[in-house]
Amino acid sequence: MPAMSHPAPLTGSEQGPETPRRAKPSLLRPLLAAAALAAAGIAGWLYLRTARQSGAAQTVLAATRTATVQRGTLDVRLRISGSTTATEFVNITAPRLRGRGSGSMVILRLAPPGKMVEPGEVVLEFDPQSMKDQLDDTIDGLRDRQNDVAKRKVNNELRMENLRQSLRQAKAAMDKAALDYKTLEVRTDIDRELLRLSLEEAQAAYKEMLAEVALTEQSLAADLRNAEISMEMEELRVERQENDLKKLLIRAPIAGMVVLQTMFRPGGDQVTVAVGDRMGPGQPVMKIINPEKMMVEGTVNQAEVTRLRIGQEAVIGLDAFPEATYHGKVYSIGAIGVGSRRENYYIRNIPIRVMIENADRRMIPDLSAFANVLVDRQENVLLVPAAAVGEQGGRHFVYVRKEKGFEKREVKPGVSNGVQTAILEGLKEGEAVRAQY
Repeated sequence: MPAMSHPAPLTGSEQGPETPRRAKPSLLRPLLAAAALAAAGIAGWLYLRTARQSGAAQTVLAATRTATVQRGTLDVRLRISGSTTATEFVNITAPRLRGRGSGSMVILRLAPPGKMVEPGEVVLEFDPQSMKDQLDDTIDGLRDRQNDVAKRKVNNELRMENLRQSLRQAKAAMDKAALDYKTLEVRTDIDRELLRLSLEEAQAAYKEMLAEVALTEQSLAADLRNAEISMEMEELRVERQENDLKKLLIRAPIAGMVVLQTMFRPGGDQVTVAVGDRMGPGQPVMKIINPEKMMVEGTVNQAEVTRLRIGQEAVIGLDAFPEATYHGKVYSIGAIGVGSRRENYYIRNIPIRVMIENADRRMIPDLSAFANVLVDRQENVLLVPAAAVGEQGGRHFVYVRKEKGFEKREVKPGVSNGVQTAILEGLKEGEAVRAQY
């Protein structure tokens, strides 16, 4: 088999002129397309990222609560908590009786709470039966004393008449002895001595009878006076018991509303006074108040009392009637601090009274109430929420809303009531500030 030989390579002269080599069109186009797509993807990602950040910023701005700076009047008020009480009232208590056996009294009749009464109207009556029985017994005792005095007068007069008759007889005997004694000249010595002795005896008997009459008259007069004193004392007892009987019926001294008091029953329960209850002398039963003249009695901390002045205006509210609003003025400020059982001994409060100017029938005593007293006011000032103002190093700042976010700005605040703060410098009306610093 003949062997096959490889042809010899051509030299340069034999190859002819050199021509440049080109890439094939089928490989270049896919590379260019891929590069274009990559550039477009990067550009789109950058755009979406920017848009997302811008949208997030707008969302944050939209979600942040803001407040518009407005111009107005700022009132600073100090709250005083307390209870209502009447400025014109009369306390009705169980009467203090002067008669014997004046113990507890049973209520027989009682005006209902909340009733409007007129002067002279019966509002309270205690059971008078036991008092009437005592009065009847005392009157019987008085009659016995009167009869005893009358009997003593008759007996004394009869006894004195008997003594005076005896005195007259003694005087007659003495006069006869004196006449017989004048006949001594015609008498014997023995008769003379007997006449003299008889005269002396008659004179002594007369003097003795005269002294007895005087002493007996004094004794009988003293005994009679003693009986008369007993009778007068019994008369005073009757008079006292008659006055006590009148005290059991109590009438209203003024026009007003009846407010019943409370008492503790033997079991320890605190209840309102009612018909059938036993009351001791001087125990409170009711008040008659003028509902048109009421006030709020409360206390304020000693550190805040310097902000109060008599005559300051107040807005008053009742816990029992949340919809009711009343107006009043500070009526009095206590001069001495008082303590509280719920507080430490070194914490002192000052009593405050606020007069209510437009009280109505709902205003009764002992209702829990409050009075917001106007202690300061700034008019025509810029107002922002108190929470929008922050403090750093003694300087005050707020965050003002701008198109791209919030700008921290220094301001000069005025007074604050805890809800709003007055801004004196640093803001303009209509600007929006972040509600929370």
